[in-house]
Amino acid sequence: MSREYAMSRVRDALEKSEGNHLKAQRLLMSWLEKDHSLLLGLVTPHLPSIVTHALNYSGQPADKTSPTASAPESSESIQTGEFGAAVLESLQGGRNEGGFGFGEAAPRGTVSRPGKASQSHVDAIHKIAGKSKDKKD
Repeated sequence: MSREYAMSRVRDALEKSEGNHLKAQRLLMSWLEKDHSLLLGLVTPHLPSIVTHALNYSGQPADKTSPTASAPESSESIQTGEFGAAVLESLQGGRNEGGFGFGEAAPRGTVSRPGKASQSHVDAIHKIAGKSKDKKD
């Protein structure tokens, strides 16, 4: 009974949210606070895994699992966080409001321009081109 009730409430949430899964999820979460039979219907199939996880989690040393036991952040994780924030800002429009790919142009001074090819390189290309002509014939 509880499982059928839970699935009917899930369908109700999807109907009320017009198929939007995020809105349906929020609606279900608000219903779960008040409706314990809905909570039990959704959680019951997963209880063995939840209990196993809780037992494994509580059996680990406190210094590895405790959120209060913090290790100093490495400079790599700090740099990664700054990089991630920069990418997110770029995708959302960023400071210049130009959007992704429409910001300031990349500096051209760092890009090397091709120079004249060496004679040995030219000879090698001609040799390769000559061999491909021989194969076609």
